[in-house]
Amino acid sequence: MATKYRESLLLKIPIEEAKKKTEEALVKAGFKMSRWVESNQAFYSESPMTIWSWGEDIVVTFEVKGAETLVLFTSSCKLVTQFIDWGKNKKNARTFFTSLQTS
Repeated sequence: MATKYRESLLLKIPIEEAKKKTEEALVKAGFKMSRWVESNQAFYSESPMTIWSWGEDIVVTFEVKGAETLVLFTSSCKLVTQFIDWGKNKKNARTFFTSLQTS
């Protein structure tokens, strides 16, 4: 129940294909304001505000592992004074990776 959650998944596809699938998965998962920042090689998104949180910041980065791509997902609470995430960050990761694997 920390304020940040990280998870990764190794995809057996090249990085350019992983980026395309990630962008589709972020939209499919319901995250908003997805934008690609070339200098950081990362997607930045936000989860919507709910009764349980003020929303979370989502960052997805990539690492090339030969012909495969490691997708690194991080979800962190927007409100810096929030010290318990009520499982929302982990839920964001599950939602994202489910969407990624079905894209």
